[in-house]
Amino acid sequence: MGLLQRLLGRKPEDEADNTTPPAPAESPAETPPAESAPPPTSSVLGDAAPLPETETVAEPGPEPEPEPTAAVEPEAGEPSASATEAEPDEVDKTVVPPQEYFTPSRPKRELLDLEPPPQPKDEPPQTPETLPLDVSGSPRAALRNAGITVPHMQQIVQLGDVRLWAFGVRADEALGWWLQIRQVHEKTGWLPVLLGSPDDWLDNGEGVLHEGDAELERMTELDAETLLHDKAAEAGEPPRGVPILPTRGDSDFAVPKSDGLIGLVEAEHSWQIPALLPWKGSTNWELYGAEHATILKHWHERHEVELVSMTWDILELYVPNPPSAEEDALDTAREVHAYCPDLMAAGVPTLDDLAVHMVRSRAWYFRWA
Repeated sequence: MGLLQRLLGRKPEDEADNTTPPAPAESPAETPPAESAPPPTSSVLGDAAPLPETETVAEPGPEPEPEPTAAVEPEAGEPSASATEAEPDEVDKTVVPPQEYFTPSRPKRELLDLEPPPQPKDEPPQTPETLPLDVSGSPRAALRNAGITVPHMQQIVQLGDVRLWAFGVRADEALGWWLQIRQVHEKTGWLPVLLGSPDDWLDNGEGVLHEGDAELERMTELDAETLLHDKAAEAGEPPRGVPILPTRGDSDFAVPKSDGLIGLVEAEHSWQIPALLPWKGSTNWELYGAEHATILKHWHERHEVELVSMTWDILELYVPNPPSAEEDALDTAREVHAYCPDLMAAGVPTLDDLAVHMVRSRAWYFRWA
């Protein structure tokens, strides 16, 4: 029996008996038995091997002070007795540092601390060899080639050459799906957008989309700054004053709080989606597909905005690069008010409150009454 085993009160397997082992010394955090929890994974993607487990060793109790003896120096070239005895039974106490989590390169800032969605429960795990044939035009094959397996999807809208495919997602998985699909856009050509309730997209999206198949081309007739200037004059001067609302620096979105659909559209930029699928959620403010695309493109160039949600009456943007300076934020707030003056009626008391919120928020929410 090695010296270290004697000190720790441990016996080799062949010397084990039924005696109760000594209780380990109290430590700040007890390590549960290995079988009580699954081992951690080495990547937020969840597809890598488990991290190696480190052994937790009980610290020995206090020892009686030995009788003082004269130190004996080992002869040259001869290892010390302590090193010789400890070497066979030495326990590796190396702490494995946690591996860095996957941080997406695009969008430039982490959307949220997201885990990828699990394999859909209604479908067994599938490999490229066992996947069924894809429906003609479906994005599934492109996504599978990029390393993402999605559930069965169906086409819910077709307007000319533009097709909208979708599948159902649970609320706690919606942003995870959005992020995964968005990150492989350069490989697949498909962009995700959360669509809300399936009931809103019946009859080829008739309740969400207006007629018009040339909205993207009509953008050439529009200028973002002129459009926002005209809408600001129409909206009138917003109330001003010292901000009273608390500053929020969140990335919280409203649509993913409920189960719904996630759609895929073949497009180069997400700001094109409200024009490719001409959205009519703000027709009472005389904004149509081309107007939305023009303004979102303007904000994409300034703040790198990405379209996250487009439902029957809500449009949400992810903003990786929000305004930082107070003056810039006030100018942005004026543009936001011109784009959606109903925000003031929805609980934002002053333009200054809106500006304070715009400085830090990565989630912009729009809803027209």
